[in-house]
Formats: sequence, structure tokens, C-alpha cells
Amino acid sequence: MNDTLLNAYSGIKTHQFGIDSLSNNIANINTVGYRENTPEFKSLFSAHLDTLGASNVTADDRNFGVTKGSNAISDRDGEYMPSDGEFNMAYQGSGWFIVGPNKNGSMQINKDGYKQAQENFYTREGNFLRDADGYIVNTHGYYLYGVDLHKIKNGVLTAGNPDEEAKILKSGKLSTLYLPRDVQYQPVLTTKVDMSLNLNAKNHVRPAEEYFLNKDGEIINERFLNQDANALANDDNEPLDLAMHRNLEIMMVKGDMAQDLTFKYGTGGPEKNEFHTLGDLKNLLKTKANLDLTIAKSKPDQIKSPLMLQIKNPTDPEATLFIGGPMAEKLGWTASGMILKKGETRDSVGIRIPFYSTTAEIYDKGGDKYLLKSDFFMTNSKDPMANPPTTEKWDVESSIIEMRSKLPITPQTVRQTITFDKDGKMQAKPVTLNFKGTPLTYNIAKSKDYQSSDVPYEDSKIYQISQDGKPKGLLQNMRIDDNGVIHLAFSNGAIETMGRVGIAAFTNDQGLRKVGSNLFDITNVTRNGRAAPLSGNPILGWDRDDGKLKFGKVMHKYLETSNVNAGSSLTNLILMQRGYSMNAKAFTTGDDLVKEAINLKK
Repeated sequence: MNDTLLNAYSGIKTHQFGIDSLSNNIANINTVGYRENTPEFKSLFSAHLDTLGASNVTADDRNFGVTKGSNAISDRDGEYMPSDGEFNMAYQGSGWFIVGPNKNGSMQINKDGYKQAQENFYTREGNFLRDADGYIVNTHGYYLYGVDLHKIKNGVLTAGNPDEEAKILKSGKLSTLYLPRDVQYQPVLTTKVDMSLNLNAKNHVRPAEEYFLNKDGEIINERFLNQDANALANDDNEPLDLAMHRNLEIMMVKGDMAQDLTFKYGTGGPEKNEFHTLGDLKNLLKTKANLDLTIAKSKPDQIKSPLMLQIKNPTDPEATLFIGGPMAEKLGWTASGMILKKGETRDSVGIRIPFYSTTAEIYDKGGDKYLLKSDFFMTNSKDPMANPPTTEKWDVESSIIEMRSKLPITPQTVRQTITFDKDGKMQAKPVTLNFKGTPLTYNIAKSKDYQSSDVPYEDSKIYQISQDGKPKGLLQNMRIDDNGVIHLAFSNGAIETMGRVGIAAFTNDQGLRKVGSNLFDITNVTRNGRAAPLSGNPILGWDRDDGKLKFGKVMHKYLETSNVNAGSSLTNLILMQRGYSMNAKAFTTGDDLVKEAINLKK
């Protein structure tokens, strides 16, 4: 038989296969995530031409026809187009989304293989949505697989341990992803509050009676005596600033005897007539001038009224008093020849104390909001000129109060003393408050990102408050990051990780088999007596150490179009058509030759 017929026939059949493959690509040019096929041919078989002689320097052979070589899928990425779908996503790089028909299915991808409870499939079609049960599925109803942290039960999300969640997100244990629409955030009881702030003694002052008087209006003598004299302000809210206005001048005239004294703010002690606290000044006045220093309410009949400092004549029948110096001028305490009988006093203006107040929102088990309130009163000022230098010290009173009534719910106020080191950093230990029967740890020395300070060039302010409590919240938004991790944003400001989208890669993508609906499956072949995937085992898409995707990234609210190139497809289609036509012509020629040979016999 004329070999031309065999060659032409095989050419016609093979080019028909190529045309079929290319036409299918063109038909799916607008199919989301479609992977085009690339038809390839090979020679059918060949034979050596021994009749041409063994002395030839060429390998003389003869080929017979052509046949289908392969129809491999192209691993080239398609175009990426923005999409409005809430769960629409595209994967850029080497890898596939994992889907399956079973809502309760599972899959485990290990370093040396994989296990699955049912047959799963792989796709680049990322137009996912939420079904009626709240599961993430594709348009064909196949469930999207990934790592689900299973934090949502009965429509309520419960916050978990971030360290444990990060560990799970790096694993290869996959299941379906569940995210109902009406997810609520489970309220979290506040058990820890960390705060960072700056305290500036010259920013805010408060009437001294709020610190020196108890709830019954009685003077807390210990606080009065231990108060740094420089940690005070006058009724014009001006700090005394005794580092610049150190002197208090006292002259007493009793009969024909006069006593002239100058007391100075400092740390030198009684030997140098220096005082630091009001208690020190009280002792100097008593031992040096036989005078008394007291603190008293301007209106004794009221529980709380403005407090004044008093210089009192405790024992002498009568004395003439002269008071001067910068400190006296600041306090409106000056006197010039004032007759002071026994028991009479010379009063200062109302005194005030450097102060700052903070509040932090906290939440009980039911998500109800309360305030953690702290009042800061300065009891010791910074004096770098002293020997030794002194640092700031504040007395802090903390309590938990209700939002509306502002009444405390804590059994008693928690007090602590804080100091600042030479670098201006707060030194304070955490304290514990009773929050409706549960201990709450409160640290004001530092928060997550900042350290508390006393820098004078900044106002008193809160830098940051970090706490572990949350109120009730409703799901407002969902975001998928580049690594496929799903983040949920709630109306209470909480952002929680729900899980991540499953991504698998293969050593040989062309080894996957199309099964329809834009899905691919693993094809097993027998090699050396054992079945093995032609594509290789699935490879987990993310690194098991840092959890980041290794071969590409997920693009949320994008879709990958078909990777069919219209120009090259039409060009190849024309080439296939010409090949088909030429083989048909060769077949006709061979047929004519056969007919002519038959006619020779006639």
C-alpha cells in the first residue's frame, strides 16, 4: 500500500485533535481560572533503511505518520481583574485552591505524602461565596478547604490564644471553612490592663483637699507631713517652683528681742536650715522660732473646703511676725509687722497639688463597660540641684467605677506609689483590683509599645492602653491577606483570625487531570509495581516555620481570568487548519497514485 495514505491519514487525525484542543481553549477564553491545553505531536514510528547501503555516513531512516504526543495544561498565570465578591480571590504563582464535595471532609498534607477522607480537587477558579449553611463554596457547590480555627460555634466567635492559633495556621491539617453571616463576638472579661502615660507636674493641679482629707473631711496627717513642699501650687494654679524660689524668711519680735531666720528649700537638713517636706518645715519652725505649721480648712464646718497652710503662735502671749521671701510671695503668705497673739495664725492662700487623672474602659463577662479610674497626686518633685538629687514620686489611687453613676464598685481604692528613675522612666509594680469577684492586673509602667515617662516637654497624656477585654460585637468586614489568612473585623473594634485558605502546589502541574467544572484531580500511574501520582504528591503552599506562602500570594477581591492567549490561539488554529488541509491534499495525491497504478494493469 502507498505509505502516503497512512502518513496523510495520521496527519489528518492528529491535526483534527489539535484543532479540537485549540477550539476548546478559545471556547473557554472567558472562563474564570481556566487552564488552556497545549497540543503536541510526535512521530508514529520509524524504520531504518538498510537497503541504502551500510557505507553511508548518515543514519538513514524512514518515518511513518504522526500521532498525538500530549495535551498538557499551561501553567502560565492568567490576567487578574478586580471583583466585588466578598469571597472572591485569585492565587498568583504556582499553586491551587483545594475544594471537595464533602462538607465534613478533611485532608492532611504531610512532608512525605497526604491523606484525605474523600476525593478532593484542585482549581484556580476563585469566585467563592457563602452557601445557605455558612460554608465557603465555589459556584458548583464544592467546599473550599483550608485551616479553620473552629472559633465560631452557634454563631458566636470566642477569642483564642494567638500563639496557639499561629501554630495551628502553620499546620497541614485542612477542613472546610465555616463563616456564617451573623457572627457575634463573644464578650471577653478584662483581666489585664497595661497603660503608658506621661506625667507633667506643671500641666494640671487639683485642690489639695482632694488628697489631704479623707471621706469624712479629716486631715490625713501623714500625707501632710510627708508632702514635698515643692509639690504644691497656689490658688492661681502656679507651681511653687521652689527650685527657683527656695527661701522663706521669718522674723519674730518678742518684746525687745528679735529673731531673724531664713529657711531654704533643699536636702541639707536642720543644720543648714533646709527643709524638703512640710514636716521638715514644721520642725524647723518649731525648733528655731517656736512657731507651728498646720494645715486647715478655710471652712471648718464643711466636709471639704479649700486648704491653707498656717503659721501659728502656739504658746507666746504675743509676737510681731514678719514673713517674706520668694516662697511666701508665691503662697500669699507675706506679713509685715503682724501682731500674732497666742493661738492666732497667718494663713496662706488655698493650696493645690499637681494632679492627673486617667480612665480606661474595661468589660465584664457579659460585655458591659466599666471604667478603671486612676488619680495621680505628686508627693515629691524632681530637684537635680539637691544633694543627692531627688526624683519625682506620685501617689496613685485606682478604682473601678460604673459608666453612668460614676460610683465605685471596688470594695476599696487601691493605692500605690510610683517613682521615676534618672532617665525619666516610671518604676511601678503591677497592682491587683477586685473586678466583680475576679482579679484584674493593672500595670501603669508600660503598655505594649510604650514606656511611661515624666518628660517635661510633653503634656500629661496617655500614650497607649492595652487590655485583654472586649465587649460584644457584630461581624462587619472580612479580609484575606496575601498569605491567605482570613481576618474578621467586628463592630467592637476587635480583629480576629478565623483561619486560612488552603493552597497546594505540585512538582508537575501537567500531571493533573481535568475532570470538568474547571476542576483538576490527581492521576495515579503504576511505576515499578507501585502507584504514584503523576503530578507528585501535594505540597503545602505555606512554610511550616513562618506560615508564609512559599510559591505565590492570595489576592482578595480579584479573579484570575482564563490563561488562553487569543492571539496565539488564533494563530495556532490557522496553522492547524493549514496542516489539516495539506495532509488532506497528500491523502488525495496518494489516492490518485494508487488509482493510476491500478490502471496500469488494465
